[in-house]
Parts: sequence; structure tokens; C-alpha cells
Amino acid sequence: MDEVPEPAQRYESYTHEAMAAEVEAGNDPAAAGEIGAQWAGLGARLRESMVALNALSGHSREIWQGPAAEAMRDTLARATDWSGRATEVSYLVSDAVTAQAGISARARAEMPPPVDFDPGRMIRDAVASGNFLEIIGLSDAISSRREEAEAARAKAIDVMTARDAALRAAVPSRWFPAPPESGPS
Repeated sequence: MDEVPEPAQRYESYTHEAMAAEVEAGNDPAAAGEIGAQWAGLGARLRESMVALNALSGHSREIWQGPAAEAMRDTLARATDWSGRATEVSYLVSDAVTAQAGISARARAEMPPPVDFDPGRMIRDAVASGNFLEIIGLSDAISSRREEAEAARAKAIDVMTARDAALRAAVPSRWFPAPPESGPS
């Protein structure tokens, strides 16, 4: 994978309820934190491997010489280099998972609740109440509730769009390198 895909959702076609459900679904910062810690743990183990391979190569110079020894040290150097780059990527992934968990949690916190807007029900309720003042003010009440619902939905679209852009920006810019060949270079 050479580049991160662009967010392609058109949230204008979503209902407010669907957007609210999407920011809730699978949004578990604690689980994401555990995953981030696992990636950091992998990075630590890869770093230990890199140090061990480097030490093994260095100590071998004292007791082993010749073309076979140099070929083995060359192989160890490639493995050490790969471990170093894989270590960096593991830590980048750990940081990205942590950042994305925060982004998702922020989107959930910023998501406005859907505003119930059912003009038919508002009319039925006003008529059923028998309150003439409520019936007279119905046009303004419907208009006000529609504006409130539209404003909340517009905010929900903004939250989703900002979330997607931030999630994309948090993706690491580097990928795991291909493992080195184990034979002669």
C-alpha cells in the first residue's frame, strides 16, 4: 500500500441517527489503548532483537574470520537494519492507534443528539391538546423545530467529516519493510 485512501463518505446522504450510531459503534478507547500497547510491545521486542543481532555480529568478529563469516555478518546486518525499521514502524502504528482512539472518542463526544422532527406528529399533538394557542403557534413551532433539527444534522455532518480527515491524517506515513533475503546479497 503506497498511499492512504481518501475518505469517500458523503454524510449529507446519511440520517442524523445513522451518523450518531456510526460514532458509537465499536468506539472503545480502552480496547484501542490495549491494541496500541501491543504494537508498542512489538516495537520493544523488535528493538531487543536488533540489539541482539548487532551484538552477535560484533562478537563474531573476534572469533570468526573469512568469506563465510563476512557473508553471515552481512546477513545479520540486513536483519538488524530490517529490525530497526520495523521497530520504528511498530511505534508509529502504536502512536496512530492511540491518536485514532482519541479522534473517535472526540467525535462521539462532539456528536449532537438527533433532534426529533415529525411535523405530522406535532400537528396531531397540537390538535389533540385542544389548546388554541398551541395550534396558532404551530407554524412557528414547526419552523423552529426544523431549524433546530437541520442545525444539529449539519453539526453531525461536520463532526463526521472532521473525524474522517483526522483519522486519515493519523495513519503512519511509513509501512513495514519487506523482510530481508537470508541468502548472500
